[in-house]
Amino acid sequence: MRIRKLMSIECWRLMSFDDEDYYLAKEVYCETSLYKQAWNSIVVNVIYEILKNLLI
Repeated sequence: MRIRKLMSIECWRLMSFDDEDYYLAKEVYCETSLYKQAWNSIVVNVIYEILKNLLI
């Protein structure tokens, strides 16, 4: 079985970014930078749910 590498747009989608945001960033940044930006971000929905559970 062969495992494929995620495409940069898939990484952005996993981190809850819109495709529009990705395409705007793609005009400015190289592919390597797009990967780094995606994986250095925080998923806001996950943080929201964690804080909601901690504060209730």
